Amino acid sequence: MELSDEATTMILNTKGTHGDISKDIKSFYDYVNNHIVTTDFTKQIDDEISYLKLDTKVRREFMLMEARLLDERREGEAVGIAKGEAKEKLATAKRLFRMGLSVQDIAKATSLPIEQVEALQAEHSCK
Repeated sequence: MELSDEATTMILNTKGTHGDISKDIKSFYDYVNNHIVTTDFTKQIDDEISYLKLDTKVRREFMLMEARLLDERREGEAVGIAKGEAKEKLATAKRLFRMGLSVQDIAKATSLPIEQVEALQAEHSCK
């Protein structure tokens, strides 16, 4: 997958068994799955990871990136929950219209603004 920053990201299934893979890729999978160093290739990876773990600046940057990702995930969850709640309020308002309740009662029951309920009523009456 090519990204706008000109980086290339490869998505690999390290647990997969389909098809022939090179010795280096197989050793990489073994390293990722079991932290087993079997080739010069995985030795280089292991050495680099060990070095980076000791570098306090890199560790700090990694921890900050991890915190930002967690914040973004929480923000995304909050947005998703809010959208779901809004959708449910609209669905409830539509059911209440079918039951014959007034705009004021529907607004009170769903906590939707009167204007939004009126717009929903206009939409409902057009159908």
